[in-house]
Amino acid sequence: MSLVETTLGHLLERAERARLSGSTRAIRESFKSLASPYWQLNLDERDRLHERMRAAASAGAIKLEWAKLGGDDRPLEAVVLLDLDKLANHLRRPTASTTLAQATALLAPWSQHERVQELLVYWAQLKQARLLGPTSASDFVDALRVLDVMREATEDRIVRQLSTELFGSSKRLEALSKHLDLLTSEALNAPARHWSEVFSAIGLIKEPQPFLVAGMGKLQLNNQDDCPILRPYLGVANTVVEGYVGTPAWLLTIENLTTFHQAARELSKNPSGVVLYTAGMPSPSWGKAYFHILTALPKGTPVYHWGDHDEGGFRIAAQLAQFASRTGHPLRPWSMDASLWQNVGHSAKAEQHRAMVRNAVRAGWLQLADQIAPVLFEQEGQPLRLPA
Repeated sequence: MSLVETTLGHLLERAERARLSGSTRAIRESFKSLASPYWQLNLDERDRLHERMRAAASAGAIKLEWAKLGGDDRPLEAVVLLDLDKLANHLRRPTASTTLAQATALLAPWSQHERVQELLVYWAQLKQARLLGPTSASDFVDALRVLDVMREATEDRIVRQLSTELFGSSKRLEALSKHLDLLTSEALNAPARHWSEVFSAIGLIKEPQPFLVAGMGKLQLNNQDDCPILRPYLGVANTVVEGYVGTPAWLLTIENLTTFHQAARELSKNPSGVVLYTAGMPSPSWGKAYFHILTALPKGTPVYHWGDHDEGGFRIAAQLAQFASRTGHPLRPWSMDASLWQNVGHSAKAEQHRAMVRNAVRAGWLQLADQIAPVLFEQEGQPLRLPA
């Protein structure tokens, strides 16, 4: 980028901030310092810069201040802004207010969406959310279209199939993961989530995933005979699970596949309880199957969750607690207290720790929330423990 473009662009940015704050102070870019890139230009380059600056001045956008000495070759000392809109027009750039107005118009159908409202406030203050400004409004429109479709979906959707259906491109939806994350996050300034967690939470999957269950009892399936839970585990589609038959001593959800397989092998020796694999963040259709099973459990059956000791692990717990709360079964933490383990994991950043505490509270784990250690470790690194 040339010095002319850099200088005028900087003037425009400063003018936008001044308009927002209501400042009336003169906005200028000075070349007086010998350290200025202006003095690194040769004579021909400086003449070309002067010519382009004069064109901007002729457009009424800026005023030029020249040195008093030097005759026809006198140097340019400063460029002073006269008119923001004329400068934007000269540079063929939209002003922030114009761009915001365009973004607001594009997002108007979703004006009641909480995150959309927050985005527009951010942009009006010349802020960006994860480097996304008002020029990305059309991408947010596409992401909102995805959310509209998934809100009405009765089962999980394959990412690339839905992408082709909506956008005519199998990979377009994957490019919207950051936008979907922002639109479905706890807050605009919440830490970024992995794309797989974002997609799964709204029911988007790379490929169909079985509902894996281990332990005792039978699953009640749609238009089929009750199916005994085989050893070491049984896998069916989420959408066919309509209930459960049995009197387990407990039910435990497990976040990670490796730990689920370990638990399934151990439980097959004495199937007194039930273990479900959440496949990370559970999808809405998984949640419906979970709801049907919990509804069929005898009252008072302990319901636990065991996942990673990190932001994602506690977010998953909060989501499961929402499913469980509708059935009258409180969700209890299992092996989610770092004090049970020594010399594991690594330190959590302050924001990560705050997110863990916040989601433990959302899960209803108030006592645990008060004592969550600021450490991160994965479930697979812990020895297997099952409820007694």
